[in-house]
Amino acid sequence: MSPRAEFIGASLLVAAALTVGIAWLVGVERHAGMRDVASALRIAPAVLLAAGVGAWFSIRWHGRVVAMGRHWKPGGMTLRTLLVVFLLLPLALAAWAAVALAIDQMAAASPGNLRESLAWLPVIVFYGSLAAIVFGAAPAFLLEYFACRRYLRRQAVPCTDPA
Repeated sequence: MSPRAEFIGASLLVAAALTVGIAWLVGVERHAGMRDVASALRIAPAVLLAAGVGAWFSIRWHGRVVAMGRHWKPGGMTLRTLLVVFLLLPLALAAWAAVALAIDQMAAASPGNLRESLAWLPVIVFYGSLAAIVFGAAPAFLLEYFACRRYLRRQAVPCTDPA
């Protein structure tokens, strides 16, 4: 697997683990049932979309920096990657909520008013982004650091070994 594919996969794995972990912790803390935990996981596709695209942008950014002759350290790359991911998260949440609302409108036996549903979109985006930053920033930095360090090490050492 190439270092780029491995980094994007590791970033997606970090995002998935944090989403599931935070949803589970919130469910345990509130003594919620699995239904509440499952409703908290509804933003998982948006988080995975933001993490994947953010990691891809970070790799592209790193490639341009290396072409200029500068080098990043793992902590700096982690901060840049998380900055891009957290900036993309509101867009991903808005896109995912709009898609989910459209699917809900098509699948419902008696669909409600689309304008009333879309009125909740800014609230969903704001609170989803806020929760991700408040609960996920520090754990995401700790986990993403190792993915960035591995990527930078693999990029620095040319290797023809397939494993």
